Amino acid sequence: MSESIKYLSEEFLIPFKNKRPGEQHIADVARFGTSSLSLEENLLSAKKQDVKYIILGVPEDIGPRANCGNGGAHLGWNNFLSVFLNQQSNHFFDWSQCLVLGEIDTSDLQSQSYDSDGKSVDVEVLRSLCQKLDSRLEHALQALFSHDFEVILIGGGHNNAYPLIKALSTTTSQKVSCSNLDPHADFRPMEGRHSGNPFRYAYEEEALGQYYLIGMHEQKNNQATVDGLKKANFTVTSFQSIFMREEMSFKETLDNAKSYLSQSSTPIGIELDVDAIKNAGASAYSICGFSVEQAISYIHQLSALPNVRYVHLCEGAPIGEGNDTGQLLTQLVYSYVTARNN
Repeated sequence: MSESIKYLSEEFLIPFKNKRPGEQHIADVARFGTSSLSLEENLLSAKKQDVKYIILGVPEDIGPRANCGNGGAHLGWNNFLSVFLNQQSNHFFDWSQCLVLGEIDTSDLQSQSYDSDGKSVDVEVLRSLCQKLDSRLEHALQALFSHDFEVILIGGGHNNAYPLIKALSTTTSQKVSCSNLDPHADFRPMEGRHSGNPFRYAYEEEALGQYYLIGMHEQKNNQATVDGLKKANFTVTSFQSIFMREEMSFKETLDNAKSYLSQSSTPIGIELDVDAIKNAGASAYSICGFSVEQAISYIHQLSALPNVRYVHLCEGAPIGEGNDTGQLLTQLVYSYVTARNN
């Protein structure tokens, strides 16, 4: 482990490698970070191997709990790996272009987020821990973006959008444009860091320049949030405007988002909160939302824009012992990389 990165061990990978002659799994083909090298050395090695995409996990649920929400998002990363690494590798996509770097080591912060009785500590302490996570993640992401890699960030809360945007803005010296499929705007006041205000912090610190929110649930966002979005001149197409009032189709919404994000030459980030997908295992489970197929289309279409630099898939929280969340995240990652390659 170096620079707060925890790498996947060979012992961890062995069960996912294909044992059938003539077949290969992603675990056989993808590149992996190694603990014998520094982060910088891993990235330089990946460059020499023509890696384009870096997959990084953030196994934490501090941000959602600091937002007075539910835990569970720390489990999304491992659930994803259990499905993703076991997928077939074939001519549809060359997985050697991907470096599964590993995960941000959050074990100390996660431990500090619970008291001796196993209960969440005070919300102010959680927000302080979230701020420490911001710094840890931003440092690693700056290294990735400075080497011109595209980032696939998985797991944890939507709080991690803030260090993502900050890192990209810092390394490019430009404001970032974002789309977000999410029932929540995550534009709450700057009251301490949590999953409900990453875009507000990024905006106020002049790292976020454009923001197109798709699928906001009108009854799940307070007036201060709505007023803040309007004051910032950001664009919102609510869930109700698409499906209840039918003012705009989903296709028209995606077309508008692509046009909006293409207005400038600034770097683009694609955000998706698993909460937006109905019946998906997420920090804020919802029976009302987009279908898996619509989420796949959202990722694939917007990721085809030329200036896209990352995709952020957050708030996945598996329900029970199944791997539904891992299957969903795997499909979304495939949607992203194939759109980028085309």
